[in-house]
Amino acid sequence: MGAGRVDEARKTGRRWGPTRGASAELNDLAILLRGWLDVSGVRISGLRRRLTPEHFHDLEKVPSSSTISEWLSGVALRWDFVEAVIDVCSESAEIAVSRRDEARVIWNASEKSRRDRQKTSPRPEVVRPLSQDQLLSWLAKVPAVQPAEQASEVSTRSSVQRISELVSEETVPGLVEGLLDNLHPRTWEILVKELRKQGKDLHAAQLMQDLGSRGDPHKIIPVVESLRTDGHFGDDRIVLDSIAKNRTARELLIIIEAFRRDRQDLSAYVVTERIGVVRNSLSAVEIILDFKERKETETLAGILRGAGKWRDGDGLAELINRLRATGVGECADLILMAAGSERGASSLPSLVRALKDTCEPGDIVKLAHAIGSMRSRPRLKPLEDTLWKTNQDEVLRLIRIFGRNRT
Repeated sequence: MGAGRVDEARKTGRRWGPTRGASAELNDLAILLRGWLDVSGVRISGLRRRLTPEHFHDLEKVPSSSTISEWLSGVALRWDFVEAVIDVCSESAEIAVSRRDEARVIWNASEKSRRDRQKTSPRPEVVRPLSQDQLLSWLAKVPAVQPAEQASEVSTRSSVQRISELVSEETVPGLVEGLLDNLHPRTWEILVKELRKQGKDLHAAQLMQDLGSRGDPHKIIPVVESLRTDGHFGDDRIVLDSIAKNRTARELLIIIEAFRRDRQDLSAYVVTERIGVVRNSLSAVEIILDFKERKETETLAGILRGAGKWRDGDGLAELINRLRATGVGECADLILMAAGSERGASSLPSLVRALKDTCEPGDIVKLAHAIGSMRSRPRLKPLEDTLWKTNQDEVLRLIRIFGRNRT
């Protein structure tokens, strides 16, 4: 059954990764879902856009793309997700009913297989509830990772599983307080993975956000490195975004410098750029003024560059207006320069519209000047095509004028 579906999936041209479910039945079901997505022409990003919290029984928001990717590899696959994929991919109610029946047969087989494994496995040890002090005391220990100590590693993972099972909306805040300054990077990585495995993605994200916003600035560094190299894809970015959004200028300087000392230049670069992206306009202006007063020109340049490259069009226009109103118009000009030279072609039309609607007339001219004078010809072509398709003829003419005047 599985081999036939693998062959069918390959015909679509999609390069899916290997399945990694806990049973052959879950892998078969994952392959079946992939096939329906391929036939419908729906990618993971498109699937996520079409999902709603109502598709899931116990989630407050749609899971991340990385979690969806894990489910589609068979890992911790959920029945409500199977039904959600069927709902998205089925053109009619009849097709949906047929697919649900087909999937249910495989799902029931996987559940039977799981129960059979439980019957033949040794009786699990009765786990007594752990107190908060016991949890934090254990979490402060460095877990064994040497091959010669595999038994200790198994014990570590078993303990993490018990801890994860106790995590809830009520227990996370208290648990976080003990984790922030005591948790070893390797233990943090294992704990986050276990939470995700149990479907507690929101709790995992909350732990990482709290680490970024309140953890010891010096102890964050190795945790981020561990998450980046061995953790779930994107977990390090959750921490970095939280750092960028919530830290004071003084703390940011400490963390950025610590990243550089640890040769994590990419993390230092990302945090710096994200400061100008994830903060609201008022907070962004305040932090920009703080770095300007401190004469931290390199960090300030990174913040302005990040805002120009990544902030959404309306948010960037609002930030530019607020900077001019605060008397730092030169920072607004530098943001426009960064947007003109480095912003992606697909996001430029929305920025152009926002600048036209809400900013000074000169701002659209400055953006066009940066585009025309700073971009190479190969990078100009897709941008010009996008502006032409969105009827931005006036801006297109300005770009070409400034491009011709370039020496």
